[in-house]
Order: sequence, then C-alpha cells, then structure tokens
Amino acid sequence: MHFTRLQLKNWRNFVSVDLPMGERMFITGPNASGKSNLLDAFRFLRDLAKTGGGLQQAVRERGNLSKIRCLAARQYPDVEIEVELAEPGATTSNSWRYSIGLRHEGVS
Repeated sequence: MHFTRLQLKNWRNFVSVDLPMGERMFITGPNASGKSNLLDAFRFLRDLAKTGGGLQQAVRERGNLSKIRCLAARQYPDVEIEVELAEPGATTSNSWRYSIGLRHEGVS
C-alpha cells in the first residue's frame, strides 16, 4: 500500500493542502516553506498507529494542539488530516480513506 492523497487543514503552517501523490514524490522548496511540517504529518500518522503510541501521545510529542494548529486558523480552528491509501495499480474504488479531526475544547 502507498499514500495516494494527503489533505491537511490547519496543520502547522498550512491552512489547507490537498496533495495527490504517486508512487514516488520529491519535496523541494526554500527554507521555512513547510517541507518539515509536511513530513511531520506523516510522522504524526505513524505515531498514531505505532505500539505504545496513540492520539494523546502523538499530540503531546508535538507540544499539544496549540503547537500543531495553524496560526492563521482563527475562524475555523479544527485540525484535520485525511489520507487515501491504495495498492499500486489499484483503482480508486479499491482505495482506503482515513480521516481524523482534532478540536480543542476548554475544561469547564
């Protein structure tokens, strides 16, 4: 299986990203353009799934939700990640889609 699409909303310095992917992808750009933040979205997904990981641990390792959320996300502060996975050569009907949304709710 490989990633065929990554969508991010309010992740680090990205307000909105929709990135279709092939079997090979190269990430280039100037300093401070978001290359590391893009890769961290994949690390976050890995941390969710690894043994001993989980959502709380993955968020905590990144300094909590306030450090993950895009600073420009004032009106719509939820952080969302959606990925699509498929076997090489598979059609879109044979793909898997996973989504996760994070919202900070104050303690009352």
